[in-house]
Amino acid sequence: MNPMTIQPSADRPKRVSLVIPMLNERAGLRALFDRLAAAIQCRPEEWEVIIVDDGSTDGTRAALPAELARFPHWRIVGLSRNFGQQPAYRAGLEQARGDAVIFLDADLQDPPELIPQLLDQWHAGFKVVTGCRISREERGLRRWLFDGFHQLFHRMTDRVMPLNSGMFSLVDRVVADHLLAARETNLFLPALKSWYGYPQTKVTYARRERAVGEPKQSFVKLFRYALDGLFSFSDLPLQWIAVLGAVICAASLGYAGFLIVEKILQAFGYFPQLRVLGFTTLAVAVFGFGGLNLLALGIVGQYIARIYREIKGRPLYVVEENVSSDPPPATRPARPRSRRKMLTPAADPAGGLFPSPAESATSATDKRPPGAPPAPEV
Repeated sequence: MNPMTIQPSADRPKRVSLVIPMLNERAGLRALFDRLAAAIQCRPEEWEVIIVDDGSTDGTRAALPAELARFPHWRIVGLSRNFGQQPAYRAGLEQARGDAVIFLDADLQDPPELIPQLLDQWHAGFKVVTGCRISREERGLRRWLFDGFHQLFHRMTDRVMPLNSGMFSLVDRVVADHLLAARETNLFLPALKSWYGYPQTKVTYARRERAVGEPKQSFVKLFRYALDGLFSFSDLPLQWIAVLGAVICAASLGYAGFLIVEKILQAFGYFPQLRVLGFTTLAVAVFGFGGLNLLALGIVGQYIARIYREIKGRPLYVVEENVSSDPPPATRPARPRSRRKMLTPAADPAGGLFPSPAESATSATDKRPPGAPPAPEV
């Protein structure tokens, strides 16, 4: 079990942890926490607000303590640099001690006023409650890319997560512990939290524009984010390569058979007017198959690159600062040190791995059978 977990008891309300990553959101802090406080002030649960500063450079971290003072329990996790949205969510999840964890973006596109509905569904017995967008106010290319990705991901991953959903959701402690146990480097938490199963439901809402500022995720970051999701939960691209290769092989064999039959018939005087333009056929075949090979290698390379990142085992994030409203836990008493004799490197050139000659002789002497004469001194 996660060591940060607090076991529920009959004499205390359930605790809910709110995990909110931030990147240069200082201008919108007041609006965010005003709406958040209004949404949870009448709830009976005990609240814990966890803010993950993902390398902000506009003074967000310095302004957070004053804004968070209205909440009884809060924590600021400052990362050493910008590691990305998914590692930031993971960093907040590591600190969450609640019986349930709510993931919320700081841009107010996902309304905090929906939190009571998430909690009502949780109290009804659902372990995962996901916010699903019935509409969004983005326009242009960004809107088209979002819609296209959700449709593609929904079909390629066998509907592993609800359509038009993202990070805005609630997970029970049992699901949060599963997420913490998954030591993946290429994180895609929107689908991973639904992959574990358990009773799930959804709450619908209309997604708004950002309250303040501009989107922090560029098209490049969104593209990488989409690839992480697709390649983490679907092996269909690899299957498509195999199918494409089989189709090309079948077409090549059919065309080769046609040429053979044509040559045989021409040897008997049939179809003398048919001519095969060798250079054109060769050029089309070389460039076509060369492009397909590069495409196939690129798809396979995406999987290999993710395997490489997993094998390296680097941390998802580095915590530079951890500030909390709660007092630090009491330190555990030091464990008594063993009284076993230890060899120092000065006395043992092997670094304590082997006994000294004197100890070897003593050990050999101790193993003499009972009643045997003492060993002669050398």
